[in-house]
Amino acid sequence: MGEIGIKLKDIKEIKEMLETAINDSAKVFIVSHDVPDYDAIGSALGISTLCKFLEKESYIIVNDADIELEPGVKKIIDDNKEVHNIINLEEFKKLKDKNSILITTDVNKVNRISVKDYLDSFKDIIIIDHHNEDDNTIQTEKKYINTKVSSASEMIALVLNAAKTKYNKEIANYLLAGIILDSGRYVRNATDTTHDISKKLIRMGADTKYVNDLFLRKFDDEGRISLLIYPEGNTIFKTIAYSLLNEYNVTFTLNRKSPDTIYKKVDIAKASDKMLKFEIDAAFVVGYVNENVVSISARSRSDIDVGKIMSNMNGGGSPESAATRIEGVNDILEIEEILMQKVEEYINNIEDQEKPKKLIKTTRKV
Repeated sequence: MGEIGIKLKDIKEIKEMLETAINDSAKVFIVSHDVPDYDAIGSALGISTLCKFLEKESYIIVNDADIELEPGVKKIIDDNKEVHNIINLEEFKKLKDKNSILITTDVNKVNRISVKDYLDSFKDIIIIDHHNEDDNTIQTEKKYINTKVSSASEMIALVLNAAKTKYNKEIANYLLAGIILDSGRYVRNATDTTHDISKKLIRMGADTKYVNDLFLRKFDDEGRISLLIYPEGNTIFKTIAYSLLNEYNVTFTLNRKSPDTIYKKVDIAKASDKMLKFEIDAAFVVGYVNENVVSISARSRSDIDVGKIMSNMNGGGSPESAATRIEGVNDILEIEEILMQKVEEYINNIEDQEKPKKLIKTTRKV
């Protein structure tokens, strides 16, 4: 450890950028990626708290069906709907005006936000994120994107403290949950700064028991995830050599006996998290989340940048955690085949490696 994922001068710049934009606006709209997770909703509520501190009218847009949301996230939304003005897209359309600004958090892609068709209507757009940029990144000069930071919640918690913003223990809980989720319990991009701000959140009243309870898995949920991963043939292990002495172990998981099974997006994400418990470098889980709509969740514990791989499939994310959503899919196995090709192409073109012609050394199913 001992690293610094975000510098003090960066925190100051983010604070000043947000304060200036918020103060110069009539209304502030806050949005994260579709089907928000704990980092998305935690950082959004943190920004809303800053708006309240600056006495500015603000709204958080969540336009997903309740059934798509993780139960803990839905409870946080329900508990804060009135206090933090959590609205859907139809309500946003009635409230927006030419002096409104948009702040996106935990997302920078046009195709991953509910207001993608209304970006031209905002006076200003600010991005706070820790995922890779690509051709789908929202066009704005006002942004802070740092893929070396654990989470958007870490950034916002640091900004709130720098702005000397008062916030209650509930906000501290949500920010801590976002940090724990996206750092994989302090495994991914967890620096001294990550641990320091977590301690400060606990001093502000964050309850580690409450936060850990959010991550408790229901028996039925765990059963669905296990039935996606473990049945014979569902998970393919590939060992991809990129030099004579070096190789990557990559897994591809899909319900091969019932490929049309529809899952919650969060189940696919949890399945990819679960795969990292094995001795592999990267994991990819593929499944339907709606009729003809496929979600791919990707995780990495090595220098395989799954964010770049998912960007090549119109998705995105950080080097360690990424995803994409593909519509109009009639054959999910074809999508998996394309994914495998993208992964192999990426590994074959990793820079600064001594690589002869790439070899697929083994392929096996479990």
